[in-house]
Amino acid sequence: MKPIQVADQPRLGLLRTTRITVDGIRYRLFRTSVTVAVIAMAVAFLMNILSESLMKRAVAHDTREQIARMHTVHDWAARLTRPGTPEEIIASLSRAEEHDAVYRETAAMAKLTPEAMAELHRSAREAADILRFFDDLDYARRRALIHAASGAGIFERLGTPTGFEQFKTALAGMKSVRFIMRLNDLTRFLSAWPKTLARIEQVRQGRAQAIRNVDAARGGRTILAALAETGGEFGQAVRDAGFAFDAQVTAPGVADRAQRILDQRRLEKSAESILMLQAIAQRRNVVPTDVTVAMMWGLLRGRRAATWYRGRLGQSIDTLKTENQKLARESEELKKNDEQIRKNNEQIKLNDEKTKENLHTIREKLVPASDLTPERHRNREAALARAERLTVGMGRGWMGLGERMGWLLFVSMLVCVIGISNAMLMSVTERFREIATMKCLGALDGFIMIMFVLESCFLGVVGGLIGAVLGSLIGLGRMLAAFGTTFMASVPVVDLLAAMIVAVGLGVVLAAVAAVYPSFKAARLAPMEAMRVE
Repeated sequence: MKPIQVADQPRLGLLRTTRITVDGIRYRLFRTSVTVAVIAMAVAFLMNILSESLMKRAVAHDTREQIARMHTVHDWAARLTRPGTPEEIIASLSRAEEHDAVYRETAAMAKLTPEAMAELHRSAREAADILRFFDDLDYARRRALIHAASGAGIFERLGTPTGFEQFKTALAGMKSVRFIMRLNDLTRFLSAWPKTLARIEQVRQGRAQAIRNVDAARGGRTILAALAETGGEFGQAVRDAGFAFDAQVTAPGVADRAQRILDQRRLEKSAESILMLQAIAQRRNVVPTDVTVAMMWGLLRGRRAATWYRGRLGQSIDTLKTENQKLARESEELKKNDEQIRKNNEQIKLNDEKTKENLHTIREKLVPASDLTPERHRNREAALARAERLTVGMGRGWMGLGERMGWLLFVSMLVCVIGISNAMLMSVTERFREIATMKCLGALDGFIMIMFVLESCFLGVVGGLIGAVLGSLIGLGRMLAAFGTTFMASVPVVDLLAAMIVAVGLGVVLAAVAAVYPSFKAARLAPMEAMRVE
């Protein structure tokens, strides 16, 4: 009798298994494309929310920085000309930290000890929270609680027995309103308010004295003209007066912005000359009375027009000088035209060589010069205000994405998990007969498991890539429609690429994990039992 030898079943290597898997995908292209589409849609939904969250966070950060830069020169102009109201001092101190320049500046101007400054800082924060609470109330509730008091007057009213009793009674009847602190803490704050108000007055007096020192250094110049020269003696005078005016960071930015505003005003003044009005009217084919400042700025949008304007400005200056000389000669004989001479001198002063030089510098550095136009400035401020409104809440919550976007991202991840898991479960379950056939041909359980997991990974990669690109484009398009092209520079490219990699990786992992259980269950079935599965 011939002996029967039972050998071990052959095991296929990973490369051969991969080739078989790829061939299987190619033969089932339509069914595979449906699975890829489901994975792509799930990942696209996730990537859309993720990209929108990242871009909104970046835009919110960039918007706050731009608004702060735009308002810096005006903030410093206000700080150097007026000491501020108690409400303004409370607001600035509540936002400051112990290591901030504003904190140190306030302590030095008011001559407060570290302990007194720390106590004032705590009181300012509590006062700001209380004022914010009342500001958020509607008119009826606010009037019921504090009557017509506003600002620091709220604390004075609550400090009286009648006012506090009215507040406590009205608050008890408002079940939907929750005060920000306990009444005992409010009583403690109100008892210390006179002392806090006295220290705030010290701060105001210190700032008033510093402002007088700055006024002396200004020498009769406007505050903008002085701020445009903060890189020199005036900047040092501001620091000597006690203001935290950093010479390396703050001063150059303030000087540049102030100079831009002065240049804008000087160029607008140049268009008031009758000769320039006539030149602009001729170029625009309108009558001189219809020429506006906006029309003048429209001419400065390109190099050629700006060069033309500069040349005509020089010609008008020469013409005015010639006319002035002629009128001066005539005035010696007739003693007339003095008023015309005075007006021409003013025009010459406004339209001197410095004006031409400024225009040339502006055109060379900032072409198109429309960057300085009031219309462009207003449009940019409107865009910043819109962006600030649309990104309210960003910076808080999970990963700084805001509470709302954090929940949306969580829901999108849940949808992604369910969608991919469902697609892979259906893909594996529908192939029980194929699995049974492979087992009849000698395929081992491990081979079937590896093949299905590899196939799932391939589908996850393809679907994840398609979904990540599609979701990013949709998110970018939505943000472009919401914010416009102004904030294209704020797009976090690196973060978006990292998010795309994470989304693709998540798609692959979910596809592989979702295929493990059904393929394991199918691989454990007997061939005949798997054949009978419908």
